[in-house]
Amino acid sequence: MSDIFHFALTKSAPAADSAVPSPNEVRLWFTQAPQQNSVAVRLINPAGELVDTSDPSLDQADQKVVSVNVDGALGAGGYTVSWRGIGDDGHVVRGEFGFTVNAQ
Repeated sequence: MSDIFHFALTKSAPAADSAVPSPNEVRLWFTQAPQQNSVAVRLINPAGELVDTSDPSLDQADQKVVSVNVDGALGAGGYTVSWRGIGDDGHVVRGEFGFTVNAQ
């Protein structure tokens, strides 16, 4: 069976390895709608500390899209987004990617 049928991240905003101004949110697009309340998203700052975000929210127009709001402006430096979710097949899938916030 092809990987396209498994729960996986297809893209994100900010995009992996991108350099951006401080984002208001982190948005994740998956290959399928996750099981209800199964997605967790953690934003980690350059010092390795957790950044305050809202709880994950499912996009009502596209159930494959999950986002968290970022509380306040992020300082310049490298950030890591760590996520996990459960797809239709019941398997827990995890991943992470980084992006850089440009100096304002």
